[in-house]
This record gives sequence, structure tokens and C-alpha cells, in this order.
Amino acid sequence: MTRLIVLLEVVVFRENVIGDVRLYSLWSVLLSNGRFPVGDPFWQYPPGAGVLFVAARLIGPDPVSGFVLLALVTDAAILVMLIIACRGRSGLWFGPWSWVIGGLAIGPVLLARFDLFPAALAVAAILLVRRPAASGAAAGIGALLKVWPILMIACMPRRHLPRALTAAIIVIGVGLLAAQAWASGSVSFLGEQGARGLQIESVGALPYLLAGAVGFEQEIVLRYGAFEVVMPGVDLVGVTITVVGIGLIASIGILRLVGRLEATPAGDVALALVLLSVASSRVLSPQYSIWVIAVAAAATCDIGSRLRRPTLLLIAMAGITQIVYPWAYGSLLETQGYAVFLQLTRVALLLTATVVTMVAVVAPPQAQQPART
Repeated sequence: MTRLIVLLEVVVFRENVIGDVRLYSLWSVLLSNGRFPVGDPFWQYPPGAGVLFVAARLIGPDPVSGFVLLALVTDAAILVMLIIACRGRSGLWFGPWSWVIGGLAIGPVLLARFDLFPAALAVAAILLVRRPAASGAAAGIGALLKVWPILMIACMPRRHLPRALTAAIIVIGVGLLAAQAWASGSVSFLGEQGARGLQIESVGALPYLLAGAVGFEQEIVLRYGAFEVVMPGVDLVGVTITVVGIGLIASIGILRLVGRLEATPAGDVALALVLLSVASSRVLSPQYSIWVIAVAAAATCDIGSRLRRPTLLLIAMAGITQIVYPWAYGSLLETQGYAVFLQLTRVALLLTATVVTMVAVVAPPQAQQPART
């Protein structure tokens, strides 16, 4: 029923939310002719994405319908994986229900963006953590779709890291070779990332939006598929938050390598990494809600997870994000007060969930105190 509501939103508000899917369909024409969209500033995907864009073109009556159908199937597959992971384990239905309610909170972007597909691979990698080769392969396939699922490798217990990493490297290597044989320009996406600026929805852009809300003039331009702030200091802000994010992600990687995270549930580590990458990104697109809700749902399928409260914060963030985009996005571009307040609340929920998650992952679980007699 929740997905029926989301699907109806896609149909009724088609012109507001389906723009990216139309772009995917245009790319699929090039890809069908053996060429990636080299030089297109909107193309920022690894080569595996191209395979799905072509598949969507082939399975539906038209490319847009085919994509939405493929997204619905993938969405259902995520729920099935979560249910299987929790089956027969009383009290662990928080994870599947998080995905059900979280998907409704995400709204039409759930079915009208590509990010659902790599999220499914990230969920598989977390749930297959006891089978390191399979988990690593899932993370590798996810990385061929949109890079970030490779972070799931770090959720592996230290003794399983070599097998998982080897599987991921093999899958990525074979995938890149196959993509290059299929179409030219398969790694062109790597050159499209460095020139990106500070998107208005990113954490780093919030001070500029607040300044605009109280009357300071702002300059916002459309570049690389996102509206970016063009103001003094944006480059420094972008570099700073990126460096901080990389440092914190690296610190979790070091803790994993030295064995400090062996008692921490794999999904909790995965969610910490994804939240850090999202919070420190120069782009905070609405579809990033798909990443964090999917990984949080997989994490909370573990009885030892301490991230149920952060998951609720993330679901609330996704609901506010649905209001910001597409309904209040024009007002946000104009830095109108109510839209900036919504964005402030969204960022506050994201940062709170990130901090709580980091503390839960880094701090060891408190030992149970013996009862006094």
C-alpha cells in the first residue's frame, strides 16, 4: 500500500519528478550504440549504471515506464532480503518496517532516481557479511553502479576482510573490462567529479542559505546537474568538509584494521560510513535518503544494533526532504524563510543521526552491571 501511494505520486506529479529518468532514457540511446555519454556534465555514473539504463529501455513499453518497473522490482527485492534476514527472529522486524515506512517518507524520488539499485547491493553486502566472498562481490557490483557501496567492505570482521576485498576487486575488474568492451568511454565519469562545487542542499551550504534568508544576496547557478552556491569562501568550505569526512571515514577504517570494531555489528559500521560520506559531501541530493534508509534498515536487522533511534531520525529527515524536493525547491533557491527552515531541520536531523551513530560505533557497548542484592 505504501508503494502504491509512492507510485501514484510519480504518476500524478510526473512532470516534477521524472526529469532524471528522461535523462537516463536519452543516455540509453547512446549506450545502445556502444558509447557512454563522454563529455556530458550530467553523466557521473560508473559503467554499471549504463547497463541498467539500457535494460530499463528494453523491458518497458517506454524507457520511463521500464525504469519505474525495474525500480519497483528492486524495491521489493530489498524488502524480501530484509524479511529473510529477520525471519524467525522475534523482535527484529524494525528493519523491514523501517524500509516500508522509510520508502513512503522518501516519496516519488524512490522510484524516479537511480540510487535504489546500488542501495539494494549495499543491503545485500551487509546481510551477507557471514559469507565474505558473496558480500564482497555484492559490494563490488554496487560500486560498478555508484561507487559508495564499496564502503560496505569496511563492515567486514577483520578476519574476513581479505576474502571480501579480493572478491570486490575481481568483480570490479571484470566489470570494467566488460564495460570497456561493450561501449567506449566507460570510465569517463571519473573526470566529471573534481569540478563540482557546493550544492545548495549540502551541509556546507547551510550558512549561505541562512544568510540569504535574513537578506544577504546569494548567487546560485546550475552546474553539473545541481544548483551550486557561487559565493566567497565556498571552495574552502567544500574542501574542509571533504577533508573532515575523509578523515573520519579513515578513522573507522583504521579501527577496523586494528580490531577495535570486532564487537560492533557490521551494519552499524556500514551506516556510520555512509552517513559520514553523505554529511561531508559537497552534494546532498534528495535521493541520498535512499542510501541511508536502506543501510539503516539492513543494520537494524541485527539484534545487537544500537542504531534504531538514529534510524527514526533518518526517516524523519527523509520525510522533510520529500517536502523540500520537489515541492519547496523553488523557494529554497530563492532562500525563502520557510524553505530554509525545512533545510535547516533536514541537516540537523542528518548531523544528529551521524553523531549518535558514530558514538555508538566507536564507543564499546556498556557492560551489564550485576544487580544489587
